[in-house]
Amino acid sequence: MSAQEYSLKPYLEIITGSIIYGTIGVFLDRVQDMSTGSILFSRLFFGFCMIFVYLLLNRGLGQLKPQKKRRYLLLLGLLNAITGMCYFSSIRYSGVSVAVLLLYTAPVYVSLFAPSILGEHRSSNSFFPLLLAAAGVLLIARPGEILGHTGPDFQKGLFFGLLSGLSFGANIITIRYLRDDYSGIAQTFWLTGISLLFVLPSALSIPAAVFVKNLDILLLFGLTITFAAVIYLRGISRIRAQTGSILALVEPVSGIFFDVTVLKNPLYASTFLGCVFILTAAYIISKRDGVGLK
Repeated sequence: MSAQEYSLKPYLEIITGSIIYGTIGVFLDRVQDMSTGSILFSRLFFGFCMIFVYLLLNRGLGQLKPQKKRRYLLLLGLLNAITGMCYFSSIRYSGVSVAVLLLYTAPVYVSLFAPSILGEHRSSNSFFPLLLAAAGVLLIARPGEILGHTGPDFQKGLFFGLLSGLSFGANIITIRYLRDDYSGIAQTFWLTGISLLFVLPSALSIPAAVFVKNLDILLLFGLTITFAAVIYLRGISRIRAQTGSILALVEPVSGIFFDVTVLKNPLYASTFLGCVFILTAAYIISKRDGVGLK
């Protein structure tokens, strides 16, 4: 493998993982009569089993042994559970557009706090791609249309959305902080397992008949998104946190693509322009770090 291919690999892993993450809306559309908490638990459970079996067959269970920074593994799982629950709650109360807008405020928090927490160099060249990415998310969310809704449910959605963005940003920083002590798949294992404990109460409310009815889609959901999580975490642990948080903005672009092509929802001109802005930001940030995405 050449040096250029090696340097390109973590960027491609983040982008690929983000594209797969974009299928979440399709899976949620297929699941019937289940709460967001119970859906999240099922996805995490099947993903946890997938990782364990994979490591068992490949004799890789040794890398799961907690060593340094154990408390941050607990924090990683807690942040993951908070992000998932708040994001889905924001969708429920204020709609997908607002939820996406607020979830992807994460790069702002990462750019502000990652340099001081991780000791990373604060690059002035991050401002323009960050501005492009933020503009893209705003265009996708079409805030001019949604900010007119100010009812109590909408305000709840704003609160949950802001919390999801903050926890997502903290999650990215924590992943980067643990990169020297735990591999990407080890982080995914602990992140998934600990998150399961936090959402366990939601699983207890699932009627057996409802669970069986949705079993096939839940199993596929868990395996697919866990695979995305493994390659995403492996990639983001090997590049700067600020860079990874901007590249992760490929996810809403992917989500919109599947929303239009699979769920047959309309594509707005502002949405298309927002996607162009986000992809441009991802390209600029990768070029700045010396990697050409071809």
